[in-house]
Amino acid sequence: MVTAGSGITPVIGMLRNLFSKAQPPRTDITLLHVNQREPDSIFKRELRALAAAGRIRLIEHFDDRDGLLDPAALDRLVPDLAGRTAYACGPSGLLDALEELYADRGLTLHTERFRPPALAGGEGEGGTVTFADGTVVEADGATPILDAAEDAGVLMPSGCRMGICMACVLPMREGAVRDLRNGEVTVAVPGETGPGGVKIQTCISSPAGGCHLDH
Repeated sequence: MVTAGSGITPVIGMLRNLFSKAQPPRTDITLLHVNQREPDSIFKRELRALAAAGRIRLIEHFDDRDGLLDPAALDRLVPDLAGRTAYACGPSGLLDALEELYADRGLTLHTERFRPPALAGGEGEGGTVTFADGTVVEADGATPILDAAEDAGVLMPSGCRMGICMACVLPMREGAVRDLRNGEVTVAVPGETGPGGVKIQTCISSPAGGCHLDH
C-alpha cells in the first residue's frame, strides 16, 4: 500500500476492519506512507502501533527529511514488489507516476482518487447548474460541479479532500450531467424521475447542457 497525506484515510479504514476481527487473517502488508513533514502525518500513532505489534511493515517517508518520493525507489523499499497486490491513494501527481510505473511493468495497481482525472479529448461542452435558491453557475465540460460552484461562492457539501467519499452527493431534479471519469451521462426528467431526483456526485460530474440541483 502506498499512501500520501490524507490518502491514508481509506487505508486506515481497511486496516481497522481487518484487525478488528476475532481472528484476523494472516497478512503480509507493507505500507509506505508519505507526508511533507512528520507533524502533518495523521494516524501516525495508530500506524506505528500496528507496526510495533507486527501486523504491518510501516515505511514512513517525510519530504522535508527524505526529499520527494521517487516511485523507482519502490524496488529498494519493497524488493518483492511484483509479487504483491498493490493499492495507492494520494495526490494525483503521485498516483499518475505510480500508475505509469506499474503499467510499464505490466503490473496491476488499484488506486483511489479523491478527485477524478478529466477525460482527455472527450469532455462535453458544459452548461449551467441551477440551485434551489435560484443561483445559476456556469461550468465548462472539464470542471466538476463542486469546483465551479465553490469558485462562484456557493457553499457545497463535500468531504472529498479529506477522503470522505460520497459527502458531496446532491439530488438532481432536472437536466443532465457527465461523469468526468468515463463520459457516462446521467439524466433526470421531471415526471419520469422519482420524486427525490437522481443523486449525483458533484466532485466527478460536469453539467451536460443544464441541470437543476436541490441544494
